[in-house]
Amino acid sequence: MSVCARAGTALLLLLLCVRTRSGVSLGAHLVCARVAGLTDKQRAMCRAAPAAIAAVGDGLRMAYAECRHQLSDQRWNCSGVGDGNDFGHVMPLATREAAFTYAITSAGVTHALSAACARGDLPACGCANNRRRSTTEQFQWGGCGEAAYGARFARRFLDARELDADARGLMNLHNNRVGRKVSEMVKDLVRRECKCHGVSGSCALRTCWRALPQYKAVAAALRDKYRRAKLVAPQPQPLLVVRRNKQTTAVGRQPRKSELVYLEPSPSYCEPDPASGSLGTHGRICNRTSRGENGCETLCCGRGYNTVRASQATQCRCRFHWCCRVTCDTCVIRTETHVCK
Repeated sequence: MSVCARAGTALLLLLLCVRTRSGVSLGAHLVCARVAGLTDKQRAMCRAAPAAIAAVGDGLRMAYAECRHQLSDQRWNCSGVGDGNDFGHVMPLATREAAFTYAITSAGVTHALSAACARGDLPACGCANNRRRSTTEQFQWGGCGEAAYGARFARRFLDARELDADARGLMNLHNNRVGRKVSEMVKDLVRRECKCHGVSGSCALRTCWRALPQYKAVAAALRDKYRRAKLVAPQPQPLLVVRRNKQTTAVGRQPRKSELVYLEPSPSYCEPDPASGSLGTHGRICNRTSRGENGCETLCCGRGYNTVRASQATQCRCRFHWCCRVTCDTCVIRTETHVCK
């Protein structure tokens, strides 16, 4: 039995199994059937569009890495997100951290699908007629710029996991939508990139394509929304309504479509707690002089920190002597690292 046929622990294994040099392998049907955590609708989409699912895997990997980067200085720094063995809820509690992970994964999947479409990698992603236009310049358009395709496929695939019309499901759908919308906003920043063809690199003919801005810009925008996320309460309609006061159940307006929402306050994340998705902050490196979230006082939760001192000898101030010798001094670099107890 092939590696692809045995794969069944994570959606990201699709990247190893459904993509080959020539495109999509014939093992997609087996892989889609064995990946844990997919709903029936997602499995059907996986079998019907394995190339798009491979792009979904690219988007998830990119989202998880960027999640850790954006929150690297926080008590909760996305550790453990994306390490599970299924494609279910990425966070157990309905906190603002869960809101952020749903939004950033939705944005990552949307961005990756749009980029794959722009490269012409997705057979189902067609080009609008006005995308391939001729001009007086000698160049041809390659790929497509259909950013809307990525949002449509991401919505169908990611929203399909919300089977229950409960408060958590509404929260997840709302935050998925925020992630897609932020990712779609970058289509206004699409730039043209070109490659020259011709003798000695001349531009007698150019192939041009529309390139999306870096995903980091999308992730940074979502981090700002994470900081301003709104605590909401479920209502019978069903819908979510922003709480006027976090200490009471009084409710006010409906959340804006651009706002991340969550249902319950976050824990401290100071100590390991699998129920809340917390790995704790023991052993984390902190900044002794910082007053921010990455400062030792905050990050270590008042437990204190240890200082680790190290010295490293390296060559420096190297000089060339004619002919032909190089001499260097030895410099000692001393460092201090502060680690939470």
